[in-house]
Amino acid sequence: MSDGDGLDYASSGVDIDLEAASVASLIGALSKSVRKSGTPGAPVDLPGGFGGLVEFGDNLLALATDGVGSKLQIANELGQLAGVGIDCMAMNVNDLLCVGAEPIAFVDYVAIPKPDPAIHAALGASLSDAAARARVTLAGGETASLPGIVKELDLSGTALGWLPK
Repeated sequence: MSDGDGLDYASSGVDIDLEAASVASLIGALSKSVRKSGTPGAPVDLPGGFGGLVEFGDNLLALATDGVGSKLQIANELGQLAGVGIDCMAMNVNDLLCVGAEPIAFVDYVAIPKPDPAIHAALGASLSDAAARARVTLAGGETASLPGIVKELDLSGTALGWLPK
């Protein structure tokens, strides 16, 4: 991220090298968790970092997880949550489309300092609109009220898709 005016990831507090090293450490630790090749759930190696693919009979299942990120801070400040569910689902569904998968289902994760019916209603409406637009089933999710841990609303989700082998 740089626009020529001195804005970049480092000045916003993001250390790209440390981020890359951290992700590599996570992937290295997780590499022992894979299922045996040729069995349901075995990973399919796919470069690019978008949706992950696993074997499932004559098909492949695709999974993608993403959140709204810093855009949610702006939505929170403006009190405009109408589009955040659409954004969250779109980022996930797009990652599935990038690997050739048809998106079929989505689950969400909402973390909030304390329950707020108005916020939950706005998120529900936005996610419902997103599911209709993406033609996916909103199959469930998790709502966590975490006072003292979460300082402001956070939203992420996981999309499931499929494609033939």
